[in-house]
Amino acid sequence: MGERQRPRWFGKLEGGLGFGPLTWQGRAATFLYVFLVIVAVVIYSALSLTILVIGLYTVAFVLLVAFTSDLMEDWPPGS
Repeated sequence: MGERQRPRWFGKLEGGLGFGPLTWQGRAATFLYVFLVIVAVVIYSALSLTILVIGLYTVAFVLLVAFTSDLMEDWPPGS
C-alpha cells in the first residue's frame, strides 16, 4: 500500500518568489495566527504573559507550516 499523502497548505510560491500559503486552508491558518497575535497584544496587559502566549502561538504555527508543506520531505537529511 502507498504512503499516505500529507496535505500541502504551504510551499514555494509560483515564480520562485518566496514561501507562503498555497490553499485556502493555508491562508486561513495564517489569518488565524495573525488575528490571535493581535488579540493577545490587545488583551493581555502583562508583557511576560503576552510574550508567552505569542510564543506558544508561534510554535504551533511553525509546526503546522512544517507538517503541511514540503519542508519535511527530505528529513532527516540524506534519507
